[in-house]
Amino acid sequence: MASRHKFVWLAAQVISSTLLLHHAAPAQQAAPAAVEWVGDFTGTALDESKWERFTFQGGSGGTFRVENGELQMRGVPESRSGVRSKQKFSGDRFIAEATVAKVGPAQPEPNRPGLPPGYADLAVLFDDSGRNRLEWILTSDGVFEAWSVQNGQASRLDNHRLGTKMPKPTLGIVRRGDQVMFMLNGEVGMQQTIKNLPHDFWLMLYGFGTSENNWTSARVVTLKQ
Repeated sequence: MASRHKFVWLAAQVISSTLLLHHAAPAQQAAPAAVEWVGDFTGTALDESKWERFTFQGGSGGTFRVENGELQMRGVPESRSGVRSKQKFSGDRFIAEATVAKVGPAQPEPNRPGLPPGYADLAVLFDDSGRNRLEWILTSDGVFEAWSVQNGQASRLDNHRLGTKMPKPTLGIVRRGDQVMFMLNGEVGMQQTIKNLPHDFWLMLYGFGTSENNWTSARVVTLKQ
C-alpha cells in the first residue's frame, strides 16, 4: 500500500510539472491531489466493474481469457478488438500505463511467408469510434510504434528506431497539456507536441488483428478535479 501511495504522489508530480518518473522530487515537496484507477487481471474472469470488451474496427471474435494473472487475447483478422476501461477519465494531464506480459506473432496469412508480427497496443481513446486516439505499440519483434489519430487521420510519430528486448515492459502515455510522452518503464522513449486533443478519454488494451497480446495490469492517474 505504501508503494502505491508513493506512485500516486510521484505521478501527480509528473503530470503537473516537468518531473519524470525516474527523477523523483524530494519527499517533502507538495504535489497536487491525484486520483488513481487500477485494473488488473486476477481471478478467472474479466472484472466487469473495471473493464468492458470493446471493438472499434472489424469483428469481435477470437481468443479471450483471464488466467494466471493475465488477460490473454487474440482477435480476428483486421480487427481492433480488446478491452476498454468502463470509466471515462477527464483532464489534459494524466498518466496511462499497462504492463505487457507477452506479445506474440499474428497467425499465418494466405500467400504470405512466415508469421506476421504481432502488436500489443496501449491506446488512449478520445471517442467511441476510434477516430481520435493515441497509441503506443510494442510489436513481437521488439519494435515500438507511436501513433496519433485525429479525425481519422493517422500519423506515425516515432523515428522507426525505438525498441526493447526487456521482458514484461510497462508502456505508458503521459500527457501534460499539448505535450505527450511515450514511456517505457518510467523512462521517456519520445516526446511530441500534439495540439487540440480532447479532455475526456478511456484506456484501451488490444492487439491488431490476430496478434497474441497478454497483459498483467493497467492504471490511470489524473489530477483531482
